[in-house]
Amino acid sequence: MISANNKVPIQKCIISFSHNRYPTRKEADIFSISKAEREISSGKKGVSHLILRADNDDIDRLKFLFLIQGIPIMCYALGNLLNSSLREIVVVGSKEVKKVMDCFLEVVGTCGKSIRFAEEDPQNLSLVHTINLGRALISPSHDEMTLFQPGDLPFLYDLEKVLHSPENKHHNLVLWLNSRQKMFSDFEKTPETEFVKRNYHYRSLDDQADSLQDLKEPNLYPLNFSMMDSDIIDSLHSSRKDGQIIHAGIQTALKKPLRLLKTLPHIMNHLLTFRRNINRIRPGDRYQFGMSRNNFHKGISQLLGTPLTTTFHNDPAFVSDVDALEDWEDFESLTHFAEKMHDQQGLKNIHPFGEALIRFRDEGMPELKKEIPMFQDFPAYLNSIYETLKMGYQPFDKKGHYVSPNADSKEVALAYRWYKQKCEGLSAHGQAST
Repeated sequence: MISANNKVPIQKCIISFSHNRYPTRKEADIFSISKAEREISSGKKGVSHLILRADNDDIDRLKFLFLIQGIPIMCYALGNLLNSSLREIVVVGSKEVKKVMDCFLEVVGTCGKSIRFAEEDPQNLSLVHTINLGRALISPSHDEMTLFQPGDLPFLYDLEKVLHSPENKHHNLVLWLNSRQKMFSDFEKTPETEFVKRNYHYRSLDDQADSLQDLKEPNLYPLNFSMMDSDIIDSLHSSRKDGQIIHAGIQTALKKPLRLLKTLPHIMNHLLTFRRNINRIRPGDRYQFGMSRNNFHKGISQLLGTPLTTTFHNDPAFVSDVDALEDWEDFESLTHFAEKMHDQQGLKNIHPFGEALIRFRDEGMPELKKEIPMFQDFPAYLNSIYETLKMGYQPFDKKGHYVSPNADSKEVALAYRWYKQKCEGLSAHGQAST
């Protein structure tokens, strides 16, 4: 198996503001509604009316362009990178993404970063192609980790722990897994403290501590491109939703029969012991994939032919992506709550790049509203989507005021306090930048 001896910290990043399209709007809406109805009928906490693109849309329903407090999601995500110790950033996206990016950087500057753009290929929107578009511009060396990140994580601004992680040195892929117990330690006693609602399909047992963790798939990938096949990242990311990652593992194993033989001892250990150990701790637990953490590291590293590890973090921002209308609403409610508490400067109190984001909203967005169809009347656009996807209510009134019934929930207040404390902590310790 290939060993790893990588440079630390990570200095290069590919951020994707691209996403696949359905052939028609009708097909996309049927899929979104059906998924949400299944989640509702099964009593899941994380109900998601997915935001999906379609080839025949008059307005490209690209989630990265959705506005949170009048600012595109992609600007929050790009601002997180600008506010980090990264040196080189490649942005992959549509022509509209390029327009927004150029305007954003003109207003807020590049913070000393090298920033390049690769236009998505409408005829090939696969993740592998997206990664390769970015990789061609970033040219990583053989001993260099790169951060690959989808651009729908608007409040993932504490990136230094990822970029400087000691695990980057001796592993070619680090999976930052979302642990429910670490992010929301009191959720069983006080359910409202779990202010991000998600479905956790995976289980893990720590061989040392004998602790059971409910896990959700990663949303960002520190990886060494020269030691990893891009199709493996495609399989990991594309099949990660709804517990389908096991199928990606099977497909990879069938392509690598010799490596599969080396993993058989780990597979047998898993089959003989894991479910028994789970039932001892939590009888009758239902899950779609489980792992003994140490066994998983060894088995998957053998299968991939390169060292892999996992990190369980305690940061809800890592799981807070914007895949669905419910996710968008979480952030719209959060930022409105912050403005209630601090007037028009509320965003500065919960996001370390908030001042620059507000400046861009004031100086850059008026012109972009003339050029980007989605921005021209965003409240009416969102209301129409809510109606089409059978949400049962609309988030804006006729005057464009945010009036969601979920805006004043306990979860919103808790999220505000958490992000405010996080932001204050980063300011006190000094957020790395240029």
